[in-house]
Amino acid sequence: MCKHSAGGSVARWAVAGALLLAPRALHAQFPACSSLAGILGDLSILDDQGFAVWGSTIHLVGPPGAGTNTTIGQLASFLLVNLDSASAHLTRFQFRNCNYNNLFITLRTNLINVDNPALAIPAQNVIVTNLPRVLPSGERASVTVSVIIPQGTRAGRYIGSFAVRDSVAGINATTTGEIVGQDQIDVEVIVSEQPSLAIVNADIAARLDSLVVQGRAGERASGTVRVANTGNAPLSNVQVTASDLRSESSVGIVIPAENITVSIPSFSSIAVADTQRVTVTVNIPRGILGGRYRGTLFVQGEGATPQRIPLVLIVTSSRGIVFENNPVRNANGVARIAFNADPGTDYQVGIYDMNGLMVYTTNGTVFAGLTPAGQPGTAENPGAGADFAVNVAWPLSNLRGEGTASGTYLVVVESTVNGQRQLARDKLIVIR
Repeated sequence: MCKHSAGGSVARWAVAGALLLAPRALHAQFPACSSLAGILGDLSILDDQGFAVWGSTIHLVGPPGAGTNTTIGQLASFLLVNLDSASAHLTRFQFRNCNYNNLFITLRTNLINVDNPALAIPAQNVIVTNLPRVLPSGERASVTVSVIIPQGTRAGRYIGSFAVRDSVAGINATTTGEIVGQDQIDVEVIVSEQPSLAIVNADIAARLDSLVVQGRAGERASGTVRVANTGNAPLSNVQVTASDLRSESSVGIVIPAENITVSIPSFSSIAVADTQRVTVTVNIPRGILGGRYRGTLFVQGEGATPQRIPLVLIVTSSRGIVFENNPVRNANGVARIAFNADPGTDYQVGIYDMNGLMVYTTNGTVFAGLTPAGQPGTAENPGAGADFAVNVAWPLSNLRGEGTASGTYLVVVESTVNGQRQLARDKLIVIR
């Protein structure tokens, strides 16, 4: 029995169990239990009976924000019995058979975390179903138990209890100190781990949608985030990494991930509800074009869904011209010339030999993006996807289509940058 006092024997129940398995056909002849009439009945919860009951404890598992089950997904239950005097193992004290007509749950306790008693699942979250109001003498009932685990409950082992009794009959004690008319069962819940993490603002408790850093070419630029443990268990083996940064313009320039350092890049553990500060630093290459470069910041931890946010670098100034290949060594090669220019503005490129004679020229308008309605953007109102840099290809020929000779050429670019007309010059070497 699940009696929490002297008396009761699981071994005796094994002997008398057969007497309890069949309903009592003559229960109507017994009166209701009444302590005023001096009639005692005995209400018991069977040890090691039902489903997921070990000894006098019912065992449950479940995640935060859900209800519990047993380890194989079936609802847990215990067996409640109204004992009668025909049970041979109860001859050590005298009582008369009776019917219980007003059964209810009493003595509910919170489920307390074994490792941290300051944490608890409220008693009202223990859900008892199928409890009969009426239980005749000699009858038994299967009663199911589950627990609603609040969202955010820490992982761990929680233990509480409740009792069953009759509101009219009351309870009594035998000469040996055993409680009669009431029995108690413990409830153990294992709250499973739900690892979870988030990338949050370094200074306020808000999720971050992107990390934006800003700097000049040839300098180092840094930004800071926090990695937050939003799960219900310590977060282990946390790793923070970054991808390459690619120009948002069509020039195709890439700042490799090797130019990005993360401090600190890994943590062995982050406590529940705690955060860890992380600094991301980009070593901006010298001579790179100004504009926006986009990559991804990745954060992962053991068992948690990996998180990622855009990592955006804004280069505020740069060398005027960037060559993809200088010198150009292929006889049939193409020189690619990149430079900054505002969306929707005109640009012109001139290529001169060392005598000052124009060899090649081209011009165009920087792509200004598209509006939400699908219309082209303008210099005054660029649309989504607008370029802030241009990539021009020179096929190493003059304006007549003839191939140019080996030598040094002067590239001159006229464009508008940050609203100001800009003239940039640089030398390009061609090797045939």
